[in-house]
Amino acid sequence: MPTVTARIGDPVGLHLRAASRIVQRAKQFDSEIHIRYQDTLANAKSILGLASLVAHHLEPVEITAEGPDADEALQSLVELIENELAETD
Repeated sequence: MPTVTARIGDPVGLHLRAASRIVQRAKQFDSEIHIRYQDTLANAKSILGLASLVAHHLEPVEITAEGPDADEALQSLVELIENELAETD
């Protein structure tokens, strides 16, 4: 199962709005995707699961994916978490 590490780019950390954006992106893929922060694992397609991670700015999270588009999903989520979440509206 492919695994990558990404650092939370959003200066506020992994809050509900950031979690919502991650869920929207994750749902574009058929693969099962999970994000781990410290000892907590969450389904990347669950906003409440992601919000429960409470990951802070620049903290590393581990993303795993299993399925037909796993590599593409991981690449897209790393880009979102590290760069797109850091962009201010």
